[in-house]
Amino acid sequence: MKKFKYIKPKTIEEALGYLDENADEKKVIAGGTDLMVKLKNNKIDPDLIIDVSEIESLKGIYRKDGFIVIGAATTLTEIAESPLLKEYCPILPQAAASVGAAQIRNRGTIGGNVANASPSADTVPALVALGAEATLMSREQERKIALEEMYVGPGKTLIRPNELLTSLSFPEPKGSWGGVFFKLGKRKAQAISIVNGAVRITVDDSRNRLKDVHIAFGAVAPTVLRIREAEGSLMDREISCENIKKAAEIVKNKISPITDVRATAEYRREVSGNLFIQAMCDSLGQLGISISVQC
Repeated sequence: MKKFKYIKPKTIEEALGYLDENADEKKVIAGGTDLMVKLKNNKIDPDLIIDVSEIESLKGIYRKDGFIVIGAATTLTEIAESPLLKEYCPILPQAAASVGAAQIRNRGTIGGNVANASPSADTVPALVALGAEATLMSREQERKIALEEMYVGPGKTLIRPNELLTSLSFPEPKGSWGGVFFKLGKRKAQAISIVNGAVRITVDDSRNRLKDVHIAFGAVAPTVLRIREAEGSLMDREISCENIKKAAEIVKNKISPITDVRATAEYRREVSGNLFIQAMCDSLGQLGISISVQC
């Protein structure tokens, strides 16, 4: 491991100044649960590490102008235990609680889980299903990008070298809605996902039709996928087992899983359809609408 410069700024402005430096390779660290492993295994070779863990303005969970905002340096434990998130969007605390062991969640941050760009990151499908945006800051500007559009491949994002991920935000869910996060691993805890995902639905006043549907899957493609074709097949249509099963077939056709040490591509494809059907039934059940998964 070569020597590198390590700095710990106290403000966002100070961090952005360091990001503007001409170091060949810069890495931002907060919890370090992913980056430190890569560093020790010589998978990265930075010239500069910027530790943002003491920047207080990057932390916190709050409501603002109809949105829920989460600072990028907020820990996964804080998200999993947040009363605000449990009330307004429980699928995100569910996802955060599924990440690794308690020690990992205590140190790991939502910004790190998002920016690491792992196809199997547990919080990302939940955030995509919630319609989340990432706020990226540089010395020159602040910009927002839909999270589902930020990823270009495994470990690759549209975050520029001089930009810092400062927060994630999404609209406060309104109306009669339900949703679940789901995950399949080789064991019940501390497992990398074979398949993960999230569903969020809203029903109309008649409670017979779906007004809005968001479907996101992870670990079944190079990036987390929002499957809009399946969403479109359900929106403004009667809530029925037949329509849910048709959407499940679309899900299976749109994902592009691989075979690895955890599962075969064929298994991932088949189980994705089954998990989706279960997630839809569970989401509807939260609204008192009964659809049997065995229909």
